[in-house]
Amino acid sequence: MNLELRQNFEEKLRIFLINTTQAINVDFNSMLKKHAAESQLRSGNTIKQTMNMISDYDSKIYLEVISHMKALNLKFYSDIEADLLELAKDAISLFKKEALIKLEKSTEMAGRPELFQRMLPDVERDLANNLATFQNSLNFAVIELKEKTTTSPFEKGLWIFEAILFIALIFISGMWFIEPNGNYEPIMAGLSLVIPFIYLIIRRLDKA
Repeated sequence: MNLELRQNFEEKLRIFLINTTQAINVDFNSMLKKHAAESQLRSGNTIKQTMNMISDYDSKIYLEVISHMKALNLKFYSDIEADLLELAKDAISLFKKEALIKLEKSTEMAGRPELFQRMLPDVERDLANNLATFQNSLNFAVIELKEKTTTSPFEKGLWIFEAILFIALIFISGMWFIEPNGNYEPIMAGLSLVIPFIYLIIRRLDKA
């Protein structure tokens, strides 16, 4: 992924994480107020709902990655799946810090702070399941992207032009071999420089 696209993704996820943090704070505080009004604040339901909340928002971050990938109409390249997975994991790592603070607070509000360490493996399991689901969805989305990605007319033209130059290079090499005294060296040198340059342009287009 080129630098511009990576920065775009990072900024999109940064903003989404800010909104997610604000949303989970609102939902968490609303849940505490509701449970307090219903005399359920010190029940296990407070902890359970917090765990569900963490899992739901975790899933939304993964969905945002795939949604933004489709919105950008990215072009397929070999490392796109690994790059997007890395960006998603970085975002989840930041979210997880905030989420675990909420989990710990919920155990304290429920009057059972010792349950934080006991519930942590369950939260980790849910997050791992979300990651597995995301990886499967991402793989499918990348396969679709690969099938839809076609070579542009401009890129096709470059490939054809490069092939013509390469054939010309072979032809001139043959003529030089037959007639060593001919002034073919400047042409050979020029073609030898142009062909790699065209290839670099094609590779750059492929990675864009």
